[in-house]
Amino acid sequence: MVDEQGNLYLHEAIELRNEYDRHIGLLQSLLGEYSQKRGLFKNDDEDKEPTTDFDLKETEEKLKKLQTKRVKLNQKIQETNFEVKIDCEGDNISIAEALVLRKNLLADLNAVAARAEKSSYRRVIHKEERDIYQEPRYKFDETYKEYRKCLQQLRRLVNQIHAVNHTATVKFKDE
Repeated sequence: MVDEQGNLYLHEAIELRNEYDRHIGLLQSLLGEYSQKRGLFKNDDEDKEPTTDFDLKETEEKLKKLQTKRVKLNQKIQETNFEVKIDCEGDNISIAEALVLRKNLLADLNAVAARAEKSSYRRVIHKEERDIYQEPRYKFDETYKEYRKCLQQLRRLVNQIHAVNHTATVKFKDE
C-alpha cells in the first residue's frame, strides 16, 4: 500500500529491503555455483555449466540492478529515519536515535535480568561445623523492579517505533 504520491510506508520499505536482500543472496549463490563444485566427495573431473534456460550475463545484470536499487532504498530509509521524529518520554528524537535506544535497552534488559537472577539466591558455603551465607550484591526486589521498568520502557519505545513505521513514508517508488 503506497501513499498518495506513490511512496512506500516505512514498514513496507523495510520489508522491500529484506526482499531485495533475499533476492540478491539467491542471485549471488546462482553465480557462485558456476565456479563451485558440489557434493560431499568433490570430483576433480566434474565441471558445471549453466543450463540452457539460465543466462549468466542476464543474471549478473539483474544482480547489479538489484544491488543498486537496494542501496538507493536503504539511503531513503536512512534519510527517513533521521528526518522523522517521535516523542520518547518527553524528548523529541529521530527514529534512528530510537533504534539505538532500543538496542541499548535490550542490552540493559539482559544485564538487569542477569543481575536479578544472581540477586534471587544467596550463596551457601558448607564448612565443617558451620555454614557461611553470602548475601547477593544487589537486593532482589530493587533489581526486579528495575527489570520491570526496563521492560515497560522497551515496550513503549517499540510501540512508538512500530506506529511511526505505519505513518512515515519513504520517498521511494518500487518499480
